[in-house]
Amino acid sequence: MTERRAVPRLELQKPLPARVKTFLPARIVDISSRGAQLELATSLRPQVPCDLRIQLEGGDIVVHGMVRRCRAWGFGLDEKDQRVLLYRAGIEFEQPVPEALTKMIAKITGATAEKRREEQAAKAPAKETGGTRAGGDAPPRAPRSGGRVRIRISSEHVRRVLKRQKDKNKD
Repeated sequence: MTERRAVPRLELQKPLPARVKTFLPARIVDISSRGAQLELATSLRPQVPCDLRIQLEGGDIVVHGMVRRCRAWGFGLDEKDQRVLLYRAGIEFEQPVPEALTKMIAKITGATAEKRREEQAAKAPAKETGGTRAGGDAPPRAPRSGGRVRIRISSEHVRRVLKRQKDKNKD
């Protein structure tokens, strides 16, 4: 997959604490001068303006932006170590953040944009050849540990569960 972004993102080795709308705790997963990807326990509504307060050791930085997307991502632990459904949200900054700020964040957190580019370059030749081995068999794929959560709910299953609960309550 080719990179469509105009500015490369800096992946953070350790998520950076932040707050959205001054009261929602979040973690910045990656950042660029034009936006950031957040992980948080609350869904954000796309196309809604918000303030992102980036919490750094030297003080907080407030950036105004717009929520561009928000999707359920997976399960994880919140700041109280409780298991919650996590969301990934993309925030586009109103005005590009100075490059000096993103470099400072990269230095503090150990971000690696070059490493990500190298990984994508290493994967590209395998995709062009179809990703097959010399024998022609596709390599086995490991289950994904992250990514989108796909949930299928059968209406028949829901009816059975509700019926069981109703029957238990009668007893």
